[in-house]
Amino acid sequence: MDYILVDLYVWTGDLTTDKPSSPSIELRSTAFDGVSSIDISEFARDLVEVVFSGTQESNAVWVEYQINWVDKDGTSGTDSAVQLTGLDGFSYFEEGINFQYPFNVLIGQDRIRTLEDTTIQVPVLQDLLTGYELQSKVYGVGAGYSSFRTVTGLTPTEDTDSVVEYVSSSFSGTYADRIKFNFSSGDPEYVYIDYQECNRYGVQELFFVNRYGAIQEVNTFGRFDVSLSTEEEKYKRNLLVGGNYNSTRHQHSTLMKNGKIMMTLNTGWYLEEENAIFVEMMLSEQIWIRVDRETLGSGWISRGISALTNTFLIPVNIISNEMQIKTRLNDKMINYTFEFEAAADRINTVR
Repeated sequence: MDYILVDLYVWTGDLTTDKPSSPSIELRSTAFDGVSSIDISEFARDLVEVVFSGTQESNAVWVEYQINWVDKDGTSGTDSAVQLTGLDGFSYFEEGINFQYPFNVLIGQDRIRTLEDTTIQVPVLQDLLTGYELQSKVYGVGAGYSSFRTVTGLTPTEDTDSVVEYVSSSFSGTYADRIKFNFSSGDPEYVYIDYQECNRYGVQELFFVNRYGAIQEVNTFGRFDVSLSTEEEKYKRNLLVGGNYNSTRHQHSTLMKNGKIMMTLNTGWYLEEENAIFVEMMLSEQIWIRVDRETLGSGWISRGISALTNTFLIPVNIISNEMQIKTRLNDKMINYTFEFEAAADRINTVR
């Protein structure tokens, strides 16, 4: 092996009809000891744009690569093209190179916590999904789960808008205690839903891009505080005009000032088995908080915002850079506190 040339295609839309006619990126790698390799994930990731406007979306791309190789004696050839599904996820170090997630439901745990009578969306890869069942608990004799809604006959679509499906946990006012996902191969997968009673703080909805590239919802039930952080640039100006100055003018003057909404959020009580949710959130690059008008508080809502707007979806960055993993043994009750800042200036600088 002398070197390889890689044609990398990344696109959205239909798998077949929307593929670009020419490579998105062309790569070359010189061989060492007859071996050549290229990490295509970083290049493909640059072409993935995760968007969220209140409705969880697929946010997938199609990825195809084709290797053209050249030996030192001039012999060359072309390998068959390989097609992949691209999601903006990551694996952990101990999982090794090119880790393949073994499940189809795209959350790292099989339990979800939410407020009673609240619907949550569960992300699942749809290429093997044939149907799902919303189930309620059955108590007493024959205790278990009973399906109140069954969906069958689902078939895969070849469009990036549908690569990840978000399955609702309720139907016609009935809320599932468990969702059973059925696939064309492999065992069914289950997601259990635990409902919290209403409390004085209500519920705060967080959405983040998890390590599988899906937008995951996590609800918190503790205290929620809002504050304002400001920053400014100042200069000292000359006040003299004709040998005199006005003592009511600012000698130390502000050149530019802006601020950011800061939020401190307490999760409420969680189980040790749910720690993975918050570990992933700490590592996520994109997070949003949905907060209602009352919780956000007076002073943040301008008169220009319609009185009919009762909830606000705020893109945020997590500024807490440490998280002590809590356990039942050491901490008994598990509650986390996180700090966020709005991912936009308080004074609009977009012109």
